[in-house]
Amino acid sequence: MNSICSFNQYASLATCLWVLASCQQQERTSPQRKTVEDAVFASGHLEQENEYVVAASVDGTLQRLSIKEGDQVPAGAVLAHIKSDVTANQLTEAELVYTDAARNASAQSPQLSQLSIQIDQATAQLEQDLLNWQRYKALRASNSVSQLEAEKAELQYKASVSALDVLKKNHQELERSLKLQAATSRTKVKSQQSLLADYQVRVARAGVVLTVYKKEGELVRKGDVIARIGSGASVIKLFVAEEDIGKIRLGQAAVVQLNTYPDTVFKARLSKIYPAFEETQQSYVVEARLLQSPVVLFSGTQVQANVVTGVRNNILVIPASYLSKGKLVTLESGGQRVIVSGYKSKEWVEVRSGISEKDVILRTNE
Repeated sequence: MNSICSFNQYASLATCLWVLASCQQQERTSPQRKTVEDAVFASGHLEQENEYVVAASVDGTLQRLSIKEGDQVPAGAVLAHIKSDVTANQLTEAELVYTDAARNASAQSPQLSQLSIQIDQATAQLEQDLLNWQRYKALRASNSVSQLEAEKAELQYKASVSALDVLKKNHQELERSLKLQAATSRTKVKSQQSLLADYQVRVARAGVVLTVYKKEGELVRKGDVIARIGSGASVIKLFVAEEDIGKIRLGQAAVVQLNTYPDTVFKARLSKIYPAFEETQQSYVVEARLLQSPVVLFSGTQVQANVVTGVRNNILVIPASYLSKGKLVTLESGGQRVIVSGYKSKEWVEVRSGISEKDVILRTNE
């Protein structure tokens, strides 16, 4: 019986010591004054300043894809060809038609040359008929020929005048028609050249190939994106929630973390605010520029940023880990108390009312 009592006494003493040690080890702190930066969180990605996609202008099979990721490409360079046998043949036919039409409309035109010969002959005939009529007029004045013979010579002259006039008009109309045919066929050549150019996928601006989306031999449709090209400095594109965009201003500082450098924090500054709501992302878009950059930046890198919208001094705060259920703190003196909180971050919570710097609070496991 005595031994049992002794055991119970030792057990009670051990329990008391464990409770006392636990109380002594429990973390405690008091509210403190800090300078707090108000910030808006935004996520986004890195992209180059001049970034655009190159798309197919026609349907067809992709041939001679001459680029790969990382290639530097000059403006106007052909990235790929789309198979276009029919269009190429149509261009050849149009060029042949134009060559023939241009020759027919030139000074060496067989048709115009033939009419020119006829005009020369008619001119000579007119000159001869004019001389003959003048001679007959003189003879008639001296009654050497009859009135009928003189009138016949006059009619012959007038017929030659009309014949020459008709030939000249025919020459003008034929020349105009041939030139119109040449111009029309030239327009068709240009149209076919333009169509054929659509089968060559070209670079609009010089840059580096960021992504190639298609492979040689792949069927593409009009509007299909083949590659993404970028140039210029890297910019951060951030997506800001509707309720936060009113706090954003040009020139505000931002603290940025890049997924490719998870252990490093970078400083940036807002450089552009887009005026329209972005439907796809359901947010507003802003751009920021890094104030210092790592050696290598990758387009498309995911970004998290805190945009500093204001600084407040002498703010009463407690560590966020001391707050439970969003509004309760545990007092060292016993019991819990409700506080009114303001600004919150991962580390700190602003205390607007409920406790003061004199209070000591305990960290709970809730």
